[in-house]
Amino acid sequence: MFLVKYFKASFQFSTLLTHFDEKFTKLWTYFIVLSLIALFPMNFLIQRQEGFRLDFIEQDFLEATPTWVLPSDCSIQVNRLMCDNPTKTTLMHLDMTYIFNGTASDIDLSKKQLILTFDRVIYTDGKGAQMTGSYRGFDETFNFNTYNLMDSAEQKDAILNFARNLEASFSRYTILYAVLTNTMVSILVQFAFVLLLGAVLQLFRFGYQSFPNYFDGLKFIILSMGLPSVIGFVVGIFIPSFGSVFYQLTMGLTIMIVMLKYGRTCLK
Repeated sequence: MFLVKYFKASFQFSTLLTHFDEKFTKLWTYFIVLSLIALFPMNFLIQRQEGFRLDFIEQDFLEATPTWVLPSDCSIQVNRLMCDNPTKTTLMHLDMTYIFNGTASDIDLSKKQLILTFDRVIYTDGKGAQMTGSYRGFDETFNFNTYNLMDSAEQKDAILNFARNLEASFSRYTILYAVLTNTMVSILVQFAFVLLLGAVLQLFRFGYQSFPNYFDGLKFIILSMGLPSVIGFVVGIFIPSFGSVFYQLTMGLTIMIVMLKYGRTCLK
């Protein structure tokens, strides 16, 4: 398989400047694979930390604390909303409607809603999209009647904790969003870095009668990414935020060392 072939060639520094006949399509595939390898530690950390916080509920409660009286016969426990009677309670806060003890029939995609059903939490953004979560964010029982009996200061802390727990219930969406965002942004940054290195590489042409053009230089740079990706991966395992830094730093050093040591023998 060409990926294995390229990976082996990446460590044969004396011949890195002899692969200008390779196809760009295969090399760009190799570039994406190596970028994903270097990004794995950070994406794994994002998964462990359950993605980025969206703050689409908590931020509203920070801006203004709701003055709610919650249905006193309800509580959230064991990943379920438990209510003693089927009465539905609808409350408003800012521009969002909160429906407690609701059902899927309450969904209105034209409105911003948070619907708490028996076993699911449903969010609609008012623009036709929705996402569904469980009550997995609630590690402890949240008793609505206990909340109603708290003083205002206690209620403020309790409702913020309630908001964080609700947002955590949608963690599978936030994890996916965070991983995709990190991956796409990082690959675009790496792509731009490769293009920049290609331009810098052309500065070495002085003193050579024959020197690879810009696009052949990109082939050499991509093929040089084997060792940097491994180093970025290893460093990222221990310090995820530094993985990409060492990845890029090692790429630049590898290209410079290969050019200085083998450029004269490989390029006439």
